[in-house]
Amino acid sequence: MSIFQPRSRTSSAVMGGAVSSQHQPIFQPQPQHHHLAASSFTSPHQDTYGNSIDHHQDQQGQHQQYQNQNQNQHQNQRYASARPSAAARPQLFSDFFRRYELMIEFTNLRNPHHCPSGLYVMPAADNMNLWFGTLFVHKGYYRNAVFKFQLTIPNDYPDSRPTVHFLSDMWHPLIDNHGQLALQYQFPQWRPHRDYLFHVLHFIKAVFKKCVLDTIVEKQAVNKEAYRMYRNENTIFAKLTQQRSQLSITENSLFENYPANNSIRFGPLSDEEFGELKQKMINSAVSK
Repeated sequence: MSIFQPRSRTSSAVMGGAVSSQHQPIFQPQPQHHHLAASSFTSPHQDTYGNSIDHHQDQQGQHQQYQNQNQNQHQNQRYASARPSAAARPQLFSDFFRRYELMIEFTNLRNPHHCPSGLYVMPAADNMNLWFGTLFVHKGYYRNAVFKFQLTIPNDYPDSRPTVHFLSDMWHPLIDNHGQLALQYQFPQWRPHRDYLFHVLHFIKAVFKKCVLDTIVEKQAVNKEAYRMYRNENTIFAKLTQQRSQLSITENSLFENYPANNSIRFGPLSDEEFGELKQKMINSAVSK
């Protein structure tokens, strides 16, 4: 397995939320006027049932209750405005767990057969949803090529399919003029938790093999000209692909660190630096 290890970084996710409550409308009493029927059985301080009442005390109690209810209402409104909305709270948890699953997928690339041989991948330093990759092709029409690409992972992954754009100049039936790989060829319907990013990485390597090129039909090709040339003028197709392969290993292409946040960078090595690096690799292999 070949994989670059990500640079160490510190990330934090803030999870927050509170249980929401629905506030019942608070009844606001209106001033009441008591009309007591005058009869021989009542007095100004008795109701019709003969119970003693005090109008002044009763009005004071109603006024105090009204003030308390108003105060509670304003306090509840203040607390409600400070809480995240019901729609926002699940999103916080969802984003956190999606990012966590993504980090697990990247870590699992260390497992045998997860990351294809000859392919290196690393997330951008500032964006876990953007991975940069480099593929070394050793056989076939594209032999000796070093192709750079970026894997863009949507925010709602794994519910949606990622996209792959090649940064190198490409000539391939499944890669359009903008460098986008037709993932729908291999994944016509993206199946969450059944299709994973390591499947995409294996497909990236496989598209340059003759066995895959032979199975492409015209309606699947996003570069029709490249498809027809492969079918009808195979010798010319082979020459053009070798031109792209040789162009990919020139200093201008290989040492161009584009875009700026590309986490896989190439640079020239002096003979002395190459010797030191070679010795470190030998020592590392012996120690294992």
